[in-house]
Amino acid sequence: MSVVHQVRGRLRLRVPPSARVDGLVETVLAMPGVRAASWSPRTRGLLVLHDNADTAAIVDAIARHAGLDRVDDRPAAPTNGARPTLAAAASSLFGEVDARVSGATRGLLTLGSLVPLALAVWAGREILRGHTAPLAWSTALWYAHGLFRDYNLSPRDE
Repeated sequence: MSVVHQVRGRLRLRVPPSARVDGLVETVLAMPGVRAASWSPRTRGLLVLHDNADTAAIVDAIARHAGLDRVDDRPAAPTNGARPTLAAAASSLFGEVDARVSGATRGLLTLGSLVPLALAVWAGREILRGHTAPLAWSTALWYAHGLFRDYNLSPRDE
């Protein structure tokens, strides 16, 4: 079971197919501070609305009822039904590529430094070739600068 998101007064969980879900909503509704609970069999999601109740106790009660030994309290990737959303898939893909680039360069480069570097090289090439159409190379240079600044400088270096 994983916590999909948690904000004050609202908790959404994703329950695995192996979990026992009959009577789950009633179990949650019986807890102090819980205002509402709804189960979606399609997404295997449980939404709990509460008045500042102890969310750890709610999660533990759900895990006990569902017959689960372990609860993953890290937020799960956003999903749309059984398929990940585009943002989650892109984030996962670029995270893997970033890890590979960092590993291949022994930590010398990451996507946060490689992309601005590539944009700066492209801008330089365009300038040297005489292709200085308004904003083409300068835009790339500004993007390179901004990306480098945002992803590589620590707050004390700025």
